[in-house]
Amino acid sequence: MTTATTFLVSESGITYEFEPAEEGGYVVGVPAALGCWSEGDTFEEALAMIKDAHEGWLVVARKMGISS
Repeated sequence: MTTATTFLVSESGITYEFEPAEEGGYVVGVPAALGCWSEGDTFEEALAMIKDAHEGWLVVARKMGISS
């Protein structure tokens, strides 16, 4: 059994939580944005994907009146 190690990356005031995926690549989320998750085959791809997902999350949150 392997144990995944998560790590945090902060950029432009946003914290991203990365976890290596069992099948390779990374699963990544924004802890401050409940339900905002993405994945990528490489660290760089996962970071780009979560930035895009977070932008979409913020648009929906604003429309719903959720403060971010």
